[in-house]
Amino acid sequence: MRRMRGPVFTEVAVWWAVLFATYLAIISTISLTELVVGVSASAAGAATAVVVRRSLLAADNDERYRPRISWLRWLLLLPGQIVADSVRLLRPRGEFAELRLADDERAAALRGFAALAVSTSPGTYAVDVDPDRDVLVVHRVTGRPSALEREVSR
Repeated sequence: MRRMRGPVFTEVAVWWAVLFATYLAIISTISLTELVVGVSASAAGAATAVVVRRSLLAADNDERYRPRISWLRWLLLLPGQIVADSVRLLRPRGEFAELRLADDERAAALRGFAALAVSTSPGTYAVDVDPDRDVLVVHRVTGRPSALEREVSR
């Protein structure tokens, strides 16, 4: 059996701690059963996160999967977008639209982060990603793009 080296163990431990803390924060009562479930689910999630991250970094392609720090500015628009979309959901008129994404050397990470950011708001969610055209297909409750969608498309 192979032993885990320091950096691998640390990465798994950090993922496990974050996932377990999140699990503890969302359960209503802490019992032995809940702790066993939380420890097990967090361990499975941590292992999966490490394997997926490492396989993406080792993928035999030219795309880079590391996000840019500048993309975090999208998160500043989320609180207002969530409130506005919650009100818009009272009278939805759903439609599909395409968001053109910037041509970026880290296109794979951009597509993933853009889909996550847009889908966080209740009025819009990512339906599909076309990597050949760098387009994110979304469904939105309004007829025009939100501030967050415009920022993601810049």
